[in-house]
Amino acid sequence: MKRALIILFNLVSAVLMTFFAIPKLFGKEQSLAGFKQFEDALGIDADGFRIFTGIVEVLIAVLLTYISAKPIKIISIFTYFILGSTMASALFLEFFARPEPKILLVIIALFLLSFSSTRLFQLTKPGEI
Repeated sequence: MKRALIILFNLVSAVLMTFFAIPKLFGKEQSLAGFKQFEDALGIDADGFRIFTGIVEVLIAVLLTYISAKPIKIISIFTYFILGSTMASALFLEFFARPEPKILLVIIALFLLSFSSTRLFQLTKPGEI
């Protein structure tokens, strides 16, 4: 049952990452406006950061799907590390680069950060996959 729950969380996380990557990669208006806020607050190129973020999110979704089918410890650790790092960055941006954090994005980022942190902790125990 534990493995089934991990696969479920991986696939839900992959869907969420894909859901958020698509508007970034296709330059949807809401995504453009959000990254413009980051450009103004952080002084970075909004389009470059938006595309980079979208690519990373797609990569995470692909890796989460892959490790659901074939759990390889080192790839799993890498995947959860990138997922956790991305979500920590998302939380930072929500609280420090947006005029007002979007609570739904904060909740999703906290969920994904908690999940990835838990999996990283579990994977450091001997014999875990």
